[in-house]
Amino acid sequence: MQDFMGKDGFSWFVGVVEDRNDPAQLGRVRVRVLGRHSDDLTQVKTTDLPWAHVMHPVTDPSMQGLGHTPSFLTQGSWVVGFFRDIEAQQPVIMGTLPGIPDSEANPASGFNDPRGAGAVENAYKGNPKYGPYPGEIRHSGHDIGEPDTNRLARGRASEDHQSLIDRRLRRYYGDPSFDEEEGAIGGIPFATRPNLASVSDQAAEDERDYWEEPEPKGIDPDADPYISGVYPYNHVFESESGHITEVDDSPGAERLFRQHTSGTFEEIHANGDMVTKIMGNNFEIVVNSENIVIKGDQNITVEGDVSHLIKGDYILEVEGDFYQKIHKNQRTKIGAAGPAHPRGPGGNREEEIIGSHGFNINKDVNGRIGGDVVINSEGSKWDIIGGQYTMAVAGNQMASNPTAAGIYISSSSDYMLSVADNLSISTISGIVSVKSGSTLNMKSATAMTINPETTLSQIVGTAWTSTTGTTWAHTSTGIATIVGSEIQMNPD
Repeated sequence: MQDFMGKDGFSWFVGVVEDRNDPAQLGRVRVRVLGRHSDDLTQVKTTDLPWAHVMHPVTDPSMQGLGHTPSFLTQGSWVVGFFRDIEAQQPVIMGTLPGIPDSEANPASGFNDPRGAGAVENAYKGNPKYGPYPGEIRHSGHDIGEPDTNRLARGRASEDHQSLIDRRLRRYYGDPSFDEEEGAIGGIPFATRPNLASVSDQAAEDERDYWEEPEPKGIDPDADPYISGVYPYNHVFESESGHITEVDDSPGAERLFRQHTSGTFEEIHANGDMVTKIMGNNFEIVVNSENIVIKGDQNITVEGDVSHLIKGDYILEVEGDFYQKIHKNQRTKIGAAGPAHPRGPGGNREEEIIGSHGFNINKDVNGRIGGDVVINSEGSKWDIIGGQYTMAVAGNQMASNPTAAGIYISSSSDYMLSVADNLSISTISGIVSVKSGSTLNMKSATAMTINPETTLSQIVGTAWTSTTGTTWAHTSTGIATIVGSEIQMNPD
């Protein structure tokens, strides 16, 4: 082999990237090389510079879309490389050279980012979204006279990085008050237990408490010593738009951090805590099953609505107490999607309470029962009514359980009991029976007393009439007997 790269010597160079818009999309860049190219853009235009290939590390296969592609070089980057041809038209870039820029980029001169309002070539005129570099970068605040190393990698200097400033301003504090001067956001409230003093003395209402978002990086901004992001242990990647990744190996402050330019981020602190904050909407799709174990407490605060659609069964098992506190209305519909809805079988509701059931309703109770109501009370039943009590039976029968030992009420047509003042029917032992096959009328406007101590018997086969206008008296201390087939006293 007669010709090979390096046969005539190794020619290396240092230069500045001025263009990266590779038409072949290979990640190539145009480099102005010191000692070979003039800084006069009228003599050597940016568009006249040769395209330089970028050498990737062995962790990038550089084929078939595998690895980290394209190369992350931008206009204004200082690079070092070599030429693989004698004519110096095939440059290869081996790496970049960070530094401390002492002036902003001048688009009118070579060895600068050519983009900007002062660009000499039309292709670079205007005000690009990013650049020119070096210069003031909106998302980080990086300035002239500052090392090219990211502020986030330089300990306390990270507090001047705009992304960290924004995170601290958007942090939720424990104090629910809003501090306008600091821009703090009030804390996030915990749920509280309901106060059921009218039902139970064992369920007192909790005092409202708040939780707060952990400090970014897990430390206070005025912490001394400032142990997070200490140079050279924090390895930072930041894109042009402000996407950030940190792998922080600072002793005692080991962290992982990833943030989108919108402010959405996730951070794992040195103690293993993880903070996830989403500035937009969150979507999570699990194709198969999901299993979650939380060894401690879980607190969820939703400032908007919550909707759950469960197409299968919903099983909720609570080994402790279950509290519900509803500030407005509760509506429950069971069997809403039944096959014969709305009046078909629908679904059932079944409850079993091993202990007691207590409730307090401050207003009305209105309900409808489409079928039967059966209540089996093995103990006593008390109804205490402060106002009127009305019971209407639309059918032709009202009856208690005829097999029960205590009470049996049956009505095939009418049943009316009206009490304006006092009504008392009482028996301790014995029988009280009132029966009418056709007519039984008893009326008392003022007084009626029947008080036998032993025996009162009246058996009427056909007719017995007693009428008094004013006074009728019968007194017997002994025997008074009237027997006869016909006895008339004072007949007409």
